[in-house]
Amino acid sequence: MNTISLPSSRVTATDDIVAPFSLDRAPVLGRTARIGAAALDPILRRHAYPRPVAMLLGEALTLAALVGSLLKAEGRLVVQAQGEGPVRLLVAEHCAGGLRGYARLAHGASDALRQANRMPPAALLGAGNLVLTLDQGENNASYQGVVPLDGDTLAACAESYFRVSEQTDTGIRLAVGEVYIGDAPPLWRAGGMLMQRIAGDAARGDTGEDWNRASILFGTLRDEELIDPELAADRLLYRLFHEDGARMAATASLEDRCTCNENRLTKVMRQFPTSELHDLIEPDGKLHARCQFCSREYLLDPEKLGAV
Repeated sequence: MNTISLPSSRVTATDDIVAPFSLDRAPVLGRTARIGAAALDPILRRHAYPRPVAMLLGEALTLAALVGSLLKAEGRLVVQAQGEGPVRLLVAEHCAGGLRGYARLAHGASDALRQANRMPPAALLGAGNLVLTLDQGENNASYQGVVPLDGDTLAACAESYFRVSEQTDTGIRLAVGEVYIGDAPPLWRAGGMLMQRIAGDAARGDTGEDWNRASILFGTLRDEELIDPELAADRLLYRLFHEDGARMAATASLEDRCTCNENRLTKVMRQFPTSELHDLIEPDGKLHARCQFCSREYLLDPEKLGAV
């Protein structure tokens, strides 16, 4: 059960960041992320998810940050899974440093999961697929990859995605847990690391042996290290790969940021039949609509929707 308790005077690491890294003496490029008070905790607290659901959504948000940070500024990365299990829908998005996520549970599933801890994706979602959608913005084609949810962890499923869809050797670790700092309420934190093999060429030669060595070191990474507030991302990289010359580049900030707005919601609702829209008008004369991601409520004018 990923929990850490610390006195408040000992918390010094930087959170809510994602950064690229490389190894001087191994064919590895990667990304590392730390997400906490500004970008993860509010998303998971907003809907009071049962613990296993919060952990899976936190892992999906971390994966979205790691992969999404590879895109151009206007790009958007969507991690999505849908099934017939206790969790019917899981969505995590990264866009220009903003994160948002949502999980929809089956009726009655919340109470049944309250006492559970981390669970495999298939146990929560049932038989289904993990879908990664890379939206490169206007005037650029989107790309979508699909792999079965048959791994013991979301990280294992994502590794399968890169192996099958990208044909790239990839290692991924994702960890989510609660940290108790002093007497304050617990704080959801997540950490993740993604590393990929650089293919051999005439200058490098065969990179297999060096990649295998880096993979063995990567395999020693523990969940507690990824969410430890006292262990900053650069120090963790040094701990893992100091013999291979680990270098972490400048960090980019992550934040809880939803992309919903009134104009977008209005366009969507205009597609509804007029009779349905009319039935949704409240006594105050407005249509009340709530964003499933951020829970923001919009009061829409029926005339703008063509409902009157």
